[in-house]
Amino acid sequence: MFEFDFEHLEDSGAREGLSITVNGLDGTEYQVWKLQGSTVKELKVSLEELHGIPVFEQRLCLDSRELRDEVSLDLEHSELQLLRSAANEEEWLEKIRQNPFALCEAPVSIKASRDVVREAAAKEVSALAYADEALRGDEEFGHDLVSRDGFALRYLSANLQAKREIVLAAVQSAGSVLRHAGESLKADSEIVLAAVRQDAKALMHADLELLHDTDFTMQAMATNRLVADYLMSLTLDGRRSEEQRAAEEAWETETDLQDSGLPLDRAHSYFQRGDAVFLDSRSVDEFDRGHIVGALSFSERSPLLRRLIQQREDLEHTANPVLKQLLRFPHKLVIIIVYSDSGSDDLSLGYISRCVRVTQELRRICRQQPSLGNEKRILRLIGGLNHWKRAGCPVNGDERPLINNHVLYEGGIHGYLNIENDI
Repeated sequence: MFEFDFEHLEDSGAREGLSITVNGLDGTEYQVWKLQGSTVKELKVSLEELHGIPVFEQRLCLDSRELRDEVSLDLEHSELQLLRSAANEEEWLEKIRQNPFALCEAPVSIKASRDVVREAAAKEVSALAYADEALRGDEEFGHDLVSRDGFALRYLSANLQAKREIVLAAVQSAGSVLRHAGESLKADSEIVLAAVRQDAKALMHADLELLHDTDFTMQAMATNRLVADYLMSLTLDGRRSEEQRAAEEAWETETDLQDSGLPLDRAHSYFQRGDAVFLDSRSVDEFDRGHIVGALSFSERSPLLRRLIQQREDLEHTANPVLKQLLRFPHKLVIIIVYSDSGSDDLSLGYISRCVRVTQELRRICRQQPSLGNEKRILRLIGGLNHWKRAGCPVNGDERPLINNHVLYEGGIHGYLNIENDI
């Protein structure tokens, strides 16, 4: 399964070169050299790289007949005609409805279209990372986005993340995005209380001085009963300092990063033996497009994960299929393998993958709830679904590690843009 096809490589090395002349309607000639057998799609990519003509604008024709992207090039295609088409907003809206990440390949004018970007964000909020920078800094548009989905705050400009009205609207629907608010706003009691009302965990992102304010803590506990548990954890058994707690959490995180990674070959062995449960930490839409055979959808933003984090109830009689798998033989060798697109834990890039954070959360929950078993059985797939697909391992749905015929960048959207991935 993991061997290279050396016979195929030898055949590729023997392929002859093909000089292709592409004639534009304005009389311009473009010369491109490709191997015979290369596809029209690969030729378009070369035209974009060499001559700056966006792939989406290109229509390559032979004798007035447009060539499909998958057509293989040979001597018959040594001279082609190029037709260029301008961006059409209606066409891009339809593409976005099918796949919000198509925004990645859109021209600048489309990435700056409010209607198109709003549609992309409605389908998958992280697609906002591909929107025009100026649009992500537009106050009116930013307020509209966070009012619809508070997680949009993560992708807005730093200037908007410091705007009180925008942050307040965001935390009212997604309390955890308080971490992306400007530092001064993390000390704003109204904003913090609004965040805590929605998600008690938001308190960990609040200014520490608020936690020492008795009036504030009383209001917070009245707002959300789970706040009391969090505040008690800061004072039990000797009243640990915030610095001690942070150090312990940092140590646990570092430990989880070091020992939770599972190489592909071992993950596949577990898969073949049926000794593992695979959890897909991506969005439900991504899961529906393609996933590891037998995997269960366990999105980082799913209500189920929030329920596990926030509630300490008896889980033994749950009817949820995912929880049933987590609770199955907790003290036996049933491995839980979490995966996302890339599974990256390279903190130097400024982000970690969704599966890393879900793995850490599940491990923390296991430490708190013994009925879920030892946290060491919660592992993450190194290389993620992309690596799994490239190795030819079985998947349901789309078998290619692609979005719009482009190989996914390592780390997905966030790796491409070199920003922190934490929603």
